[in-house]
Amino acid sequence: MNTQNTRNYLKICACRNLRMTSRVITQYFDKALQPVGLRITQLALMADILFSEGITVGELADTQLMDQTTVTRNVEILRKSGFIDVKSGNDDSRKRCITITELGTAKLKAAVPFWEKAQQRIEDNIGSERYEEFLKTLSDIQRIV
Repeated sequence: MNTQNTRNYLKICACRNLRMTSRVITQYFDKALQPVGLRITQLALMADILFSEGITVGELADTQLMDQTTVTRNVEILRKSGFIDVKSGNDDSRKRCITITELGTAKLKAAVPFWEKAQQRIEDNIGSERYEEFLKTLSDIQRIV
């Protein structure tokens, strides 16, 4: 394979394009959330914790499609900030169950308008129909691989 062919293959590579878009969109949402001092990864984790009180690190990792080590590291940051509590499970002391604190709920509530504005800008600029198709395509890719 010559250099020109490699360049052309990379331009159409699903992984490369998704990684580049993921970095850009993460930076975009992180910037939008700066006024409340959260990153998009933290907001997503806190939202999943809020809607699944008592979720374990493993369950959270599965929900977020992340490895447990990464989730554990992020959970510890949120715990030290006072946004979540981590306690041993009632039925198994080895299980670490996560709940959101009042401070975490307030932080999440403060962040939502900033997230909504950033999200709306994306949807408005590509159109709701294209956005719905985009989400479907992402879901299809997750299912395929």
